[in-house]
Order: sequence, then structure tokens, then C-alpha cells
Amino acid sequence: MSLTQVIKDEGLDKDNKPLLIWKSPIEDFNTGSQLIVHESQEAVFFMNGQALDLFGPGRYTLETQNMPLLSKFFNKATGGETPYHCEIYFVNKTEQMAIKWGTDSQVQYMEPEYKFPLNIGASGEMTLSVADSRKLLVKVVGTEDKFTQEDLVRKFKAFLMVKVKPYLAKTMQEAKFSIFEIDSHMGELSEELHKELIEDFKDYGLNLDRFFVTTIAKPDGDEAYEKFKELHLRNYSDVAEATLRQKVGIIDQETEKQKTIIEAEAAAEKRKIEGYTYEQERSYNIGEKLAENEGVGEFSNMGVGLGMMTGVAGTLGNTVGETIGKTVEPMKQDNEKEDDEMVAFKKKLDKLKIMKENGIITEEEYEQEKKKLLENL
Repeated sequence: MSLTQVIKDEGLDKDNKPLLIWKSPIEDFNTGSQLIVHESQEAVFFMNGQALDLFGPGRYTLETQNMPLLSKFFNKATGGETPYHCEIYFVNKTEQMAIKWGTDSQVQYMEPEYKFPLNIGASGEMTLSVADSRKLLVKVVGTEDKFTQEDLVRKFKAFLMVKVKPYLAKTMQEAKFSIFEIDSHMGELSEELHKELIEDFKDYGLNLDRFFVTTIAKPDGDEAYEKFKELHLRNYSDVAEATLRQKVGIIDQETEKQKTIIEAEAAAEKRKIEGYTYEQERSYNIGEKLAENEGVGEFSNMGVGLGMMTGVAGTLGNTVGETIGKTVEPMKQDNEKEDDEMVAFKKKLDKLKIMKENGIITEEEYEQEKKKLLENL
């Protein structure tokens, strides 16, 4: 055997991809041998079964100067040849992605919203990377010459189930959402389980970089589950319907409001074009209303004539006067036919009330005219 050798990672899996861990077949090498470590790798130097030194990416000459833990073992009297058993393991530190996981049996917990016992299963993916090469080799790999991602998953399958199932039950039971809403909360569930599992993987020298729950296996067909599922959907639909009705009501109110505003703006524009105000239009309408009532001809006897109407209606006073004038004579003839003075009195009093309520006469004028009516009985 030559005094110096070149040691580098040459381990590939069946798909010609780098192995997660590979042990070099070159053993018991002497000082002065060359070690080549690629990017994203770490080399661990073992002597007599002990992991002594770590080497990051680069080229190294294996001498006691760059192996401080090794120096005390070398005996200079051997002329650089070590009498000890030496080994080199190469560890791939890239992320091991798309590692599948799944519960091997159902997880039971108490559903937090409806309070009934429930059995579920779960599955997903995770991403791992090596955090501590020495710890991983000692605790997991042992003396194996090579170690693939599949080997890692196989080793951790039982461990993962022991840890995931109680964490899953605890997380689901403490959740603020029900089993019937779980599909929209997968992100939250994944984050919670990820936080719970990080420290457990660190104990084996691994980083749990990502952890995803992608599927929750619900107990479809179970009598209790189906009963509460129907109740949940009914409650949801009732709330949704009520919310929709409320929104439609608001839209209708807003539509009616806009319609009123548009009509008011159109009426204002019409008055502006025709040259009169809202107050004048209102007075004209009141005049028409009064003219339509029986006994309006008696206004002349009550001191409420066209002059008062003109004062209220402004430029429309003449129009109101003409309207009343056209109805005075026929109504007088009708009133003369009334035999009951109390009926006539009531009609006159009603007209006075209408004029007072619409601001045509004041309270004081109303009382004066009322007094006159009473005196004429």
C-alpha cells in the first residue's frame, strides 16, 4: 500500500445520484493522504470506531496539524504509518426533498367544536437535511457502508409515527376549527406539527426543514361523523343565506336611495327650467287640494281670500285664485242645499285645519276664524 492516497466521495445510488452517506473503501491510510470534500458535503474521520474530526468542502492533506483530535493517537516512531484503524464517511448535506410520510393507523381525538370522538388518518411530505453529521452517523447509520434516502425513511418510520400521532391529536383537539373545515386550514396544521417535531429530529442530527400535511383521511360513512357533518352544513347554509339576504337588502336600500336622489334632481332641474321654486310648487298643490274639497266657497266668508293665497304662493297666487274661483259658485249651490248647519260647520272647520297644518294661516288666525264660525252657529 502506498504511503499517500486520494480519498474522495464516489458513492452513487441505483439512479446514479449521490448517496446520503457513503463510507470510503480506503481505510487505514497514512498521514499525508489527500482528502477531497465536495460542496454541500462533510467528511467525518473515524479512528477505532470514534468520530474524531470533521472536514468541510475543500482539499486536505491528512496530517496531525489539521486533525487536532487525532494528533494524540499518532506515534511518530512508526514513521508516519498509523497502527490504528481509520475510516472516512462522506455525508451529503443537501435537502432531502419530497419524503413521504403517513400515519399507519387512525388517530383518535375529541372534535373541538361539536364534542364527539373522531378517528382520522393523515399523510403528507417533508424535507430533511443533515444538521450534525457526527450525531447522525453515531445514532442512526452505525457501521453501514452506504445510506440512502429510502434507508433514512425506513429508519425513521416508526419514530415518526410515535411522534406524529400524539402531536396530531393534540393539535386537532386544540384547534379553533372543526374537522369539517380542516381542508382550508392545512397550512396552520402543517405549521403546528412542524414546530412540534423540530426538536425530535435534532436529537438525531437532522433538520426538519419543511413539514406538510396534504391529506386528512376523514371517517366518511361513520354514523356520528355524518350526523354532525349534516348539522354543520345546515348551520353554514343558514348563516350564508342570512348574510346574503342582508346584503341584498342593503343593495335594495341603496338602489331606492339613488332612485330618490335622481328623481329629486330631475324635479329640481324641471322647476329651474320652468322658472319656479319648490315652495311655490307646494303652495300650488295645496291650493288644488283645498279647491277639490266641498265647501271651499265659504273661504270668502271666513276672511281667507285670494289675497292670503297670493301671499303664500307668490307668483302662483293668481293661478290658485282662478282654480278656486271656478269651483266657488257650484259649491255655493251645493251648500245652500245643506239643511244641517252642523255639517256645514264641520266642513268649514276641516278646511281651516288643512290651511293651518300646511302653513297657509297661523295658529292665531285659525283660532280667530274658528271663533267666527262658532258665533255664526
